[in-house]
Amino acid sequence: MIGSKGSKMLKLLVAGAFAVSATIVPISSSFGDTPRLGARCTDEGINTGTTSRSLICQKNSNGQLRWARVKLSTSGQTPVGALRAPAGSIEFHHWRGEDKAVFDSIISKFAAANPGVKITQVIKDSNSYQATALTTIRRNPKAAVFTTFRGGQFNDFFKAGMVADITEQRFVKNNVIQSALTPATVSGKVYGIPYQSLFNNPLYNADMFAKKGWKVPRNWTQLLAFCRTAKADGIIPFAWPAATRGNAGQILNSFLMNSAPNVATLEQRIADIESGRADLTSAWFRDMANKYKQMNDAGCFPNNVTGYNDSVAPVDFATGKAAIYPTGSFGISTVTRANPEMRGKIKMFGMITTDDKPLYEGITNNTFILSVNARATSRDQQIARAFMSFLAQASIAQEYAIGTSQHVSIVNVDYSANVDLLNVSDIMGKNLLLAPRFLFLNVAQVRDPMEDALIAIGGGADVTKTLSDASAKIKQNLGK
Repeated sequence: MIGSKGSKMLKLLVAGAFAVSATIVPISSSFGDTPRLGARCTDEGINTGTTSRSLICQKNSNGQLRWARVKLSTSGQTPVGALRAPAGSIEFHHWRGEDKAVFDSIISKFAAANPGVKITQVIKDSNSYQATALTTIRRNPKAAVFTTFRGGQFNDFFKAGMVADITEQRFVKNNVIQSALTPATVSGKVYGIPYQSLFNNPLYNADMFAKKGWKVPRNWTQLLAFCRTAKADGIIPFAWPAATRGNAGQILNSFLMNSAPNVATLEQRIADIESGRADLTSAWFRDMANKYKQMNDAGCFPNNVTGYNDSVAPVDFATGKAAIYPTGSFGISTVTRANPEMRGKIKMFGMITTDDKPLYEGITNNTFILSVNARATSRDQQIARAFMSFLAQASIAQEYAIGTSQHVSIVNVDYSANVDLLNVSDIMGKNLLLAPRFLFLNVAQVRDPMEDALIAIGGGADVTKTLSDASAKIKQNLGK
């Protein structure tokens, strides 16, 4: 657990790296200069959080580093209150079943503030939601507010004309951290609010590591050595839920993170696979796939991992059977619900898959994109906008964040009541990359078979044959 002094520093910086998702500016750990408007500072880019009074260290017109007011939202203005909603009923579609109770509480408050309004949650598991949400919601105009995953799913909803333009809404301009809006922005127009600021890095049992004297792996050699040590001690090193593709794919972000000399090269490599100009047998991809095999060979994963799902994995981690749960910050609430005694014992590390100096040290992401159904009636859209504006209130966003152990993209949220949010926040001081897994926009035809191949290899399948077969399937899917 973090000491009181460290906790105070993290409270200061807990959301400071949300802008990392757009600017990739690491936060310094130096606190030599007391933050005061106009005062001298030394660590350019560091800021004091995500409140309306937060400061950022930046160069002034004379080129001197000074504390200045940070512009968090698009407007830089004071957050606005929630809109009023007319009477009526709508549905709220999403995949976060673990958040149902918290949303029930929030919806009750919204209904009390807006008499005659009823909102019904419609929840599917993440895999089903990715596969069927577009079809379901397109046929159901009562699904007036819904969520999408960043990347391929949001892109599909946008191309289908399902997401309404909310650019000019004052709660969008004033209440949402500007950098977080990027995944829902197309040609300068905003079509949703990515509500969650995630960190897609492995969670580890800090209490277990301390008691056993284990060091957190800092490079590839150390990671494989840790797996052998933990396995020999009867502990599952990585509770990797390989049978649940949605969460099994989270470690792909870490493998992609340092697989290219720069982001532009990585983006081009992924674009080449999506277009059919290259396939999974490419040297760089094969090298990444071989590392999945090396993890299997080192005993990093449970036995028969391809049948190991995300119902079992977080429970094994929560009950001390596993040392690491390699998903992300969004998994904390599931773990602590399975075992409340895990509160305060969960930390996070960047999974480095190279022995060279890494380009990036961890993953960040903005997702759970809240959008208004463009095909809903005008009244239902009005209710949906009002509900989204309610979720964008600092007190409500804070209730969601504390209740779900999930950082959010809303200005003025205080995380200090949740020790787990503070304990994973040291990842924010690293050089973070916006989750590259979601650069694969063609989910069904390209990303799914690609991830299935990596899962099979992580389960011990032959690398050459598996990549060759998956490449042929993708080529067929693309009509090449």
